[in-house]
Amino acid sequence: MPKILKVLAVFLSAILLLGCGPKPAKPNTTLTLKQVMEWVIDPNADVVWDSVKSISNAKGTTEIYPRTDAQWEAVRNSAATLVEAGNLLMVEGRAKDDKQWMAYSQRLSRMAEVALKAAQDKNKDALFDAGGNIYNACKACHDKYADFDK
Repeated sequence: MPKILKVLAVFLSAILLLGCGPKPAKPNTTLTLKQVMEWVIDPNADVVWDSVKSISNAKGTTEIYPRTDAQWEAVRNSAATLVEAGNLLMVEGRAKDDKQWMAYSQRLSRMAEVALKAAQDKNKDALFDAGGNIYNACKACHDKYADFDK
């Protein structure tokens, strides 16, 4: 057998073997998109959004932000959940398309990463800003995919 045919045979065998590996497991999508939104994303976004705010009334202004390690950890945990929630939105069976939906889902994860860092750093100003960016990421997606829960 000529050398070029031997090389070609080895190359083709290698290509065939690459396709013989185990198929990746299909993700479990027991929860509907609406359930992921209502049970995972909304409550955790609310923790981030409610963690830093000012309340003004006749008695003055009250600044609300995490003050204890436990409060910061709760915000951190919710921000971390939102980082991963972006991935949950991209799972086959939930994703509405392969373009804009994916970009919005990735944006949610990126903005939540900023909130996660702010919580880890115990930086209330950065956490407030991150909460606004998470809101904007959610709103942009909801504006385009208003029927996501149908």
